Amino acid sequence: MMHTTNFEPLREATIRALSLDPSEPLEFDPLLKGGSDRHFYRLKAGGGRSWIAVCYGTERAENALYTDIARFLEKIGVPVPRIVAEDAAGRMLWLEDLGGEDLYFYRSAAWDQKLELYGKAIRAASVLHGSGWERAQALKLELMPGFDEKLYAWERNYFYDEFLAGVCRDPLDTGAREKIEADFQPVARRFSEAAPELVHRDFQSQNIMVRGGDVVLIDFQGMRRGVRHYDLASLIFDPYVVFTTGEREKLIGLAFSLDGGGQSPADFRRDLLAAATQRLMQALGAYGLLGLKKEKTAFLRHIPHALENLGWVLRAGGISTALLERVEKHLPVCKEKYAATKPGA
Repeated sequence: MMHTTNFEPLREATIRALSLDPSEPLEFDPLLKGGSDRHFYRLKAGGGRSWIAVCYGTERAENALYTDIARFLEKIGVPVPRIVAEDAAGRMLWLEDLGGEDLYFYRSAAWDQKLELYGKAIRAASVLHGSGWERAQALKLELMPGFDEKLYAWERNYFYDEFLAGVCRDPLDTGAREKIEADFQPVARRFSEAAPELVHRDFQSQNIMVRGGDVVLIDFQGMRRGVRHYDLASLIFDPYVVFTTGEREKLIGLAFSLDGGGQSPADFRRDLLAAATQRLMQALGAYGLLGLKKEKTAFLRHIPHALENLGWVLRAGGISTALLERVEKHLPVCKEKYAATKPGA
């Protein structure tokens, strides 16, 4: 994988992949994005032309699935970036440049504007959630292993180990873990036995680009079988964007109206809140691993809001009093330690 201040190898690969004149000047602008083993560059050429180059490693098998998934999503009507060129052997992609605005960029916009954009994002996801699984199966599209009880348990263990034990220095003893698990295992079982749907897996504000008032989904290579509520919860309870309780409730209502999957309002809300607990536990585990072990400390600043959201969901959903007690125990300390830079700053 190419990640260097020496851009000559990337320049040579770009000239070959895009059939450019070797003498043409190219500018390379590294883009800081996410916590994976991928690196992004904005390439600028004459005449206002630009592309995004993606160089990816072998740490995550899902990276190699991006191209086929992108073409599938485009085929079923989900807005995604156009692939300009690919070098699978060199683990590189060149994509159309969608600009620098994502849903996160609009975090401080007027509520009416945000609501319109979130509605467009949910509509795009509803295409994926609706017929996506059946169509992917018909085309034998290769995907990452789907959500099941084992994967849901992995997310919770990620939270216990990387967040509670790692960040909070509060490892669960066997009895405490079993008590919390007794609350969550029935939820994971219900989700695992539900009719399969195709989910983005990381459907949050920084993975939804905005161009000309329309939305385009990115970072979908981890797409897999699951339940739509996981994606919708990832968006509505996104730790990167702060909503008031009233705004969040409006988003929940919008999600139900656009992507309710035929459920009753009560069942939809129950499953949305349950999925939000899973998603937020996964996110907090990731922030702990990335922020402490991988020393990507920018992720630590999102801990207080993620923990606040988890507390809100646990209170609203009544899923686990035992976990809520832990969250309320650590929230004041995390706010003091990690909220020097608030989400959105």
